[in-house]
Amino acid sequence: MDADSKFFLLFGSIFAGVGSIFAVTGIIFVINTHSFVSTAESIQGNVIDLKLRSSTDSKGRSSSAYYPVVKFTPSSGETIIFESNTGSSPPAFSKGQQVEVLYNPKQPNSAMINSWLELWFLPGMFAGMGSIFVLIGGVALFQPLRRLISFK
Repeated sequence: MDADSKFFLLFGSIFAGVGSIFAVTGIIFVINTHSFVSTAESIQGNVIDLKLRSSTDSKGRSSSAYYPVVKFTPSSGETIIFESNTGSSPPAFSKGQQVEVLYNPKQPNSAMINSWLELWFLPGMFAGMGSIFVLIGGVALFQPLRRLISFK
C-alpha cells in the first residue's frame, strides 16, 4: 500500500468516525426533542426580561447574547419563570412579548419557548455536520479501498 492510500485511509477513518459520533448525537437530540414536543403542553407565556450574557474567547474577543426570561402559569396554578437556553444578538424577543411555551406537565420547570432555534437548531447542527463529516470520510475511504479490492 502506498503512502497516499495510507493517508486517505487514515483521513477517511478519522472523518467518518468523528462524523458518526456527531451524527448519532444529533439523532439522539432529534429523538429527545421530538419526544418532548409530542408530549408537551402548550401555553402562552410573557418575556419579562432579557439577560445579557457576555463571554471572551482565548484571543480576547468578546461576544454577547440576550437570553429571554419567560413567565407562564401552567394548569397547576403555580407561576413558573425560566431563562431560555438559547440566546441571540440582536435579541430574538422583546420584553412584554407573548411567546408560546412548551412544558412537561409533570416537570413544568423543563419549559422551552416553541421556536425553531430553541428546539431544533442543536439537533440539526449535530446531525447535519456529522452527516457531512461521514460523507467526506466515506469519499476519502472509497478510493484506497477500491484500489485494495482491485489488486486482489
